Amino acid sequence: MSITAMTFNLRVNVPTDGTNAWPYRKHRAAAIIAASAPDIFGTQEGTSAMLKDLDEALPDYHRIGNGRLGEGNHPNDEYCAIYYKHAVLTPLKHGQFWLSETSSEPGSISWDSSLPRICTWVCFQSKKISDFQFYVLNTHFDHMGLIARQKSAQLVLKQIQQYREKDQIPVILMGDFNASPEQPEITTLGQQLQNAYTLLSEPVGCTFHDFKGGQDGEPIDYIFATSDIEMTETHIHRDQIDGGFPSDHYAISVTWRPATS
Repeated sequence: MSITAMTFNLRVNVPTDGTNAWPYRKHRAAAIIAASAPDIFGTQEGTSAMLKDLDEALPDYHRIGNGRLGEGNHPNDEYCAIYYKHAVLTPLKHGQFWLSETSSEPGSISWDSSLPRICTWVCFQSKKISDFQFYVLNTHFDHMGLIARQKSAQLVLKQIQQYREKDQIPVILMGDFNASPEQPEITTLGQQLQNAYTLLSEPVGCTFHDFKGGQDGEPIDYIFATSDIEMTETHIHRDQIDGGFPSDHYAISVTWRPATS
């Protein structure tokens, strides 16, 4: 059985974006997800109102995750949501931790982070293969804090190690890491996890494009996987839809299956 996972920074709804503000492109965001039909996709920067728009447009998916401030009604709070095809996968357990020294404390901030940052995780069971289980983590590292990104990478790897020791099943890590490939946080992750971009024969190029398109630059959005996963295809979704881009980031997807020993 193969699984396709996607990471997609939606770009939070900013009215000054004009025709690129969320109300004018939400149909594009839904369309690019529907067209690629991932089994799982993780979003960054989506508020509750934005995610409700996706809920309505994509009824084949259910959603897991709370905002950066934790549970409760925080209209402008941003989520690292995990969506999954409910006909294909069953969530067995799920949770969220903060990228801080007090990782269980909602809204907590540490190091030089500019904002609360989170990682949402889900353990899934396939509805088609009874013994096929895996974890998915979706995160968004700080855009300003150099130390915070490095510490966040270490914290996420520690959490993955705990999941592996407990359940010994594959893990996918995705998100907007706000860092180029040569920065320490990305090299740290790459030392212990596979990077989906290694499947590409051409340069990766940028994944943040500020609604301008193009490929010049380097990625800041990634998908990583543990060694018991065989990644078979990576795709950067650079298409315009209805004359515009779905977001200021490209969506990234990878198709994978459990590695055979």
